[in-house]
Formats: sequence, C-alpha cells, structure tokens
Amino acid sequence: MAGADRVYHLIKLLLYVAKEEGVEVTATKLQKIFFLLEKERGVDLGLEFTPWFFGPYSSLLQDYIDKLIEKGDVSVEEQEVKDVLSGQVVGYKRVYVLSSDFNLDQGDESIKEFFRKCVKMSRSEILNYVYRKYPEYAKYSLIRDKILGILNE
Repeated sequence: MAGADRVYHLIKLLLYVAKEEGVEVTATKLQKIFFLLEKERGVDLGLEFTPWFFGPYSSLLQDYIDKLIEKGDVSVEEQEVKDVLSGQVVGYKRVYVLSSDFNLDQGDESIKEFFRKCVKMSRSEILNYVYRKYPEYAKYSLIRDKILGILNE
C-alpha cells in the first residue's frame, strides 16, 4: 500500500477500533497514538512530528484527517470547552468518528491490537505516558505540568 493510502487506511483502522470499543478519539489522542505508532512500533509513515502546544504534533497527519473529513469518510463532532471559573468558551474538543465502511486488510491485526490498547487509555494517561517517555516533545506543551501532576497525586 502506498504512503498516503496507508496513512488513510490506518486512520480509518484506528477509528474502526475506537467504534468497536465505544470510545472517543479526539484530535489530541489521534496525534499521540500515531506518534507512538511511529516511535514504538517502528511504523515509518513520514509524519514528521514536532513539539507543539499539546505535545508531539504532525501537520501532515492533520492534513490526512482533513482530507478524510472532506471525502466524508470521517465526521467531526465538536464539543465546547469552557473555562471552569468564567464559564466562557475557550476552545473546542474535536472528536473523530468513522462514517464510512471499513474493511480490514491482511496484516492489520497487530496494529489493530496496538490501537485497541491505546484507545482504551484516557486522554490524561496517554499524554502522561508520552510526556514522560518523550519529554523533548513536551517542551512547548501548555498543559505539561498539569498532565504530569495528575497521575502523581
């Protein structure tokens, strides 16, 4: 499978697994799972992750997901994020959902199980894991101290 086609397929595989497990895949979680797929499973997708505001981020991966949304293969549910004190909307949580048919390919099973393990982790757990194991990718994170403190309490 060619580079771009493989990334599209793997994004859909991840969302397929999330649907099977009944869990959400947010924009942040998708980025971290693909980061771990490259770093820990050695799957080179050429996504060029860089340190960003919420840890490792790939603009190429975002381009791929945007294309899938444009084609109608993936839908986005946006949920308001409000400041606890003021009640003001400070952002939106984007949840990606597979909205097209998906067929497993031969050889998907090991990555499917990796994805299953990752999607079961909470957002805080996956961020904590990534920030601790790859601190160089958390250096610009706006939430690093908060996340690292959550599981230490």
